[in-house]
Amino acid sequence: MNKFQAMAQIMEILCEDGLQPGTQEYKVARKLVSNKIDNLGPKAALEQATRSKGKFLEQDSAENILEDLREKFPHLNI
Repeated sequence: MNKFQAMAQIMEILCEDGLQPGTQEYKVARKLVSNKIDNLGPKAALEQATRSKGKFLEQDSAENILEDLREKFPHLNI
């Protein structure tokens, strides 16, 4: 399985919970899913999304928020 196949399958899983294509949330989810696939690999990311689709994006979301804060406020040492 490659990244694009995993992305399509994971987004399909997330859309089952009401995520709508074209929305800002969908665009953010695609970026988070892409990062997750890069970090875990396509197969592991798909398995994780299948097991815990409700919590799949939570960790990455928190990590992205911290990263944004570090970039905006480097003096805070977060």
